[in-house]
Formats: sequence, structure tokens, C-alpha cells
Amino acid sequence: MKNWRMLILGTALAANAAFAAPQMVDKVAAVVNNGVVLESDVDSMMRTVKDQAQQAGQQLPDDRTLRHQILERQIMDNIIQQMGEKAGLQINDQQLDQAIQNIAAQNRMSVDQLRSRLAYDGVNYSDYSAQIRKEMLIAEVRNNEVRRRVTILPQEVDTLSTQLAAQNTQGTELNISHILLPLPENPTQEQVDHQESLAKQLVSELNNGADFGKLAVTYSADPQALKGGNMGWGKIEELPTLFARALGTAKKGDIVGPIRSGVGFHILKVNDLRGESKNISVTEVHARHILLKPSPIQTDDQARAKLTQIAADIRSGKTTFAAAAKQFSEDPGSANQGGDLGWSTPEVYDPAFRDALLRLQKGQLSQPVHSSFGWHLIELLATRQVDKTDAAQKERAYRLLFNRKFAEEAQTWMQEQRAGAYVKILDANAQ
Repeated sequence: MKNWRMLILGTALAANAAFAAPQMVDKVAAVVNNGVVLESDVDSMMRTVKDQAQQAGQQLPDDRTLRHQILERQIMDNIIQQMGEKAGLQINDQQLDQAIQNIAAQNRMSVDQLRSRLAYDGVNYSDYSAQIRKEMLIAEVRNNEVRRRVTILPQEVDTLSTQLAAQNTQGTELNISHILLPLPENPTQEQVDHQESLAKQLVSELNNGADFGKLAVTYSADPQALKGGNMGWGKIEELPTLFARALGTAKKGDIVGPIRSGVGFHILKVNDLRGESKNISVTEVHARHILLKPSPIQTDDQARAKLTQIAADIRSGKTTFAAAAKQFSEDPGSANQGGDLGWSTPEVYDPAFRDALLRLQKGQLSQPVHSSFGWHLIELLATRQVDKTDAAQKERAYRLLFNRKFAEEAQTWMQEQRAGAYVKILDANAQ
């Protein structure tokens, strides 16, 4: 989850603009398909990024370059948000409240304390929650779209599982920062040569002590550019394949690259490394569920309400979980088994499903849970600790492969959406 302070972006209200003085009327910074990015949104995020950089002691490029980066970020967010709205995706109030509770908890606050802190910083809570809802919608669209593009072959799982089993040393985690110099879908040789030359120039500057964060904000097209390119901690096996290979022998402080991929040239910096002992056992859960999917004849709210009624019938003894699953569940893989999902590690499930499952006690029935697949009613039947087996090793290999390929596909997907959208930039200061 992003730091909550980075999510505080200004909003412009059309009703107010209509009665404002001429110099206060909001302007359009960019037209994006059927939507717009307002200059007030760009200005607000400029202030937020500058405040964050000042607190972190991070250098920033000149205002024109920074404004261009922020506008590109908002254009991409606008494209994805329009995709979600067109598909009818919504973040309901329960999901929003849970997300804000999680943000508060990660900042070691209660929700009331978070509200007070926002008020102290001059941030309207309604604007803040609206921005969180927007961020959640964008994330759901991106995750749903990119997930469909990820294909993992059984042979890949077997190969990586064998490699993981052969490792006798501690696993390695890296904290890295990233600069992406993008290329269009079908670049000319001149475009490739220009970006490669720029990449080599930046590597030379970095090796001579240039500030990585400043260069990332100035040049990078990566989503983390405005955070100085920092990607945080991650296992080397979960990184894109090209990165993992290049970082195999890297040490703290190393500048790695440029690395050529299908989307451009990449430069990496190893901020830190740490080892992690291998697990000698895994926790498995035995669960069952009932899945209802929103459709043209069943709205999101109706699916949730129907699950609530099914849960009440199960708790009152009018029906059993297994009977209800066979009658109502829209998961073809488990419905005929009374919703039984068998034994598995929690990590194989959708994140929302997994998190709800881990909060349950043995024999406990959940409230309706929303995931990327629809609405679930979950019951935890049992948990167990098992020794690491070939099956568990393959599950881990599959997860690592998925994370790696997801990261690779996400950047390609975003590049395709940007290239396919109608975008007209009107903000002269960002061109």
C-alpha cells in the first residue's frame, strides 16, 4: 500500500469554478479520450511531491520536467480509470473503509487519528477518501487486465522448482531503484540509438555520484518515478527475468545496466541486500467457499445481499454450507464438491480472499468477501503445518513465476494503453 501522504491529491469542483474570479477558473491540462486532466490536479500533486521530497531530503529536477512527469502519471491514471468505469467496476464503501483502516494501521494510527492528522495537514477527508477509491479502482483494473496476459507453463514451474530445491544458501532480497527510458511500440533505429545513448550517459553520471532519485524523477517512465524510482524490497526470484539475471552477483551500491527490454532501457541501483532463511515447513489451509459473480442480471449489490442471506440460512440451520454451494456457487471447480477447495497454502488465492481467510478461526464463516472474481462466502475448515514437499515447492515456484511475469507484463500493458489512447496535452508548462 502506498504511503498515505502520497495519496493526498487536490480536487477541483466545477460548481465552485463557475463562480470563481477569472484568474481562479480551472483549466484543462490534457484531454484524455473522453475525459480531462485538470491543471489544479497537476498543481496539487506538484505540491505533494515537493513536500515529500523536502521531507526525504530528495533532489528534484526543474519544475518543467517534474510537471511533465506528473502530467504523464495523471494521464495514465485517467486512461485506466476510464477503462474501469466503462467496464462497470466499482469500489464499494465497505472496500473503501477497509482500505482506509489498513492505511491507518500501517501508519500505526486509528482511523480517527488518521482523520485528525489529515485535518491538521489541511486535507479534506472526503477528498482523501475519494482519491483512495480512485487508486483502488485503478489497481483493480490494472491487476485484472495484466493477470489475463500471464501464462505459466508446467515445464517452467518444474524447472524453477528444481532450481529452488537445489539452493542450499539463504535466499536473497534486494532493495532496488529503477529508471526506465521508454521506447515506442515499433521504434526506429534512431529512437533506439538515442535512448541507448542517454541510458549510457545516465549510468556514467550515476557511477560518478549523481543522485539516482533525481534522475529517476527527471527521465524515468516507471510508475515509481515520482518516488525516486524506489521499488522497495523484493526477492530476486520475483523480479523480471532480465533484472534477476543482471542482479545475480550485484552488491550494495552497484549501478546495473543499461538493460534492454521490449519496452525500453532499464537502469538499476542496489540500495541494500539481505538474506532470508529457507522455510522448513508451510502452513496449509482447508477451506470451502460459495462464489457469486455480478452479471447483467445480478448487480454487485444483489450478489452481496444474496450471499448475506445464504450465510444467515446456514447459521440458522435452514441449509448446510455444502448444499448451498451446490445450489448457488458459480465456481465450477468446487460447487459440485460442496464448495470444498481442498488443502492449499493461502498464497495461491486472490489477495482479498487470502486476507479474509487468514482472519478466520477454525469453523468460522466469513462475511461476504469481494475479490477480482466476485463475492465469496468462506468457511475455514482446518489448518495444518506440513514439511516442505515437492507440491509446496511447486506452489512457491508458480507464485514466483507469476510475480515475475506480472511485473514484466504490467509495464508493456501500460505502454500499450498509453499508445492507444487519444491524448492532447494543453498544458504548455509540461510540454
